[in-house]
Amino acid sequence: MIDSFEIIGQASVRPDAERILFCDGTDHRLFRTETDLELSHWRPNRTPAEYRAGTSTEVCFRFSDNPRPGSWSIAVNNHVDVDGILSVYVLVHNQHAVAHRRTIIEAAEIGDFWGWGELPAQRVFQGITRLIDQGGEPQAIYAEAFRRIPSLIDGSDRHLPEIDETLAPLRLGVELVEQGQIRRNVIGSRLVQYVVPLSIAGDDDSRAAYAPEFNEAISPKAILWPQVRARWDAERVCLVSTERKTGWFHDLCFPGYLWADTEGKWLVPGMTYHDGMTGYDIQNERLVAAFTGLLRQETAPSQWGLGGTSLPFGDDLQKQFPIVGRFLDEYGPASSHLTPHHVAAALKGVFN
Repeated sequence: MIDSFEIIGQASVRPDAERILFCDGTDHRLFRTETDLELSHWRPNRTPAEYRAGTSTEVCFRFSDNPRPGSWSIAVNNHVDVDGILSVYVLVHNQHAVAHRRTIIEAAEIGDFWGWGELPAQRVFQGITRLIDQGGEPQAIYAEAFRRIPSLIDGSDRHLPEIDETLAPLRLGVELVEQGQIRRNVIGSRLVQYVVPLSIAGDDDSRAAYAPEFNEAISPKAILWPQVRARWDAERVCLVSTERKTGWFHDLCFPGYLWADTEGKWLVPGMTYHDGMTGYDIQNERLVAAFTGLLRQETAPSQWGLGGTSLPFGDDLQKQFPIVGRFLDEYGPASSHLTPHHVAAALKGVFN
């Protein structure tokens, strides 16, 4: 569909092309409104309404379904992550991408939205992320990823045994939830609680409190990865309560796609994200009131923080998205004396 691609940096000059498709973001220095097209979910966003979707990868699929007339010869991106790579792949290797559309979209969601995907998508995400983590020149990373995507999907990639081994935390997380060892309690149409007992969480506080970063490779660092929760609850708020010897860690996690300018997904009432991923505001009176109540009822010597508000740690928590609220002190997560049932009751009805 598209003949070539180029990964640009801050000092790059505009590629020698009349019409450019800017994928998964744009460079305002180089973008020409009269000739170019943005296919992205990054804010601020100039993607035409008919192409808007979830990930930028899905946006590019919609463009390939119904491209605008013109001589589109080059796709451009300005960073290296899984969704960025896959969005360009959709345009440059369109025939293969269309044949594996669901897998490729799911792989992009695992990276950008902490979303769920089946095993082929997990392999694509993990394989590309491990390639990215090795470092290198962006254009070369894209080219190598493009070379390996077909083998990651069909199962012939020579690194697959090692990749599958590193994906074990996702398989284990699903098993623990399905077997009831990690309890999943649906509290309302938009709120669910996961309760992780001490027998599963273990004694390592850092692992019990671990918050995976954007586009982070799956590893044993976390007990219950957000991607596992997204298997059932991609468009719900998740309250994760993890038992410790002296109480409970409590984390309130929002859907991982909320930072992006998406189409057709549920939005948390009162949450407004700023441009990029740098920050958000929350003006949800019921949520603020619930956390204020938890602050009054708490007997442990720490604070209930809520990002994007004037409550404690309102600024610091914005850096830990999709965790938006948690019980913590200046050193990190802290053990609350409030039980999972107590916290769930306080939040019941807030998001309905």
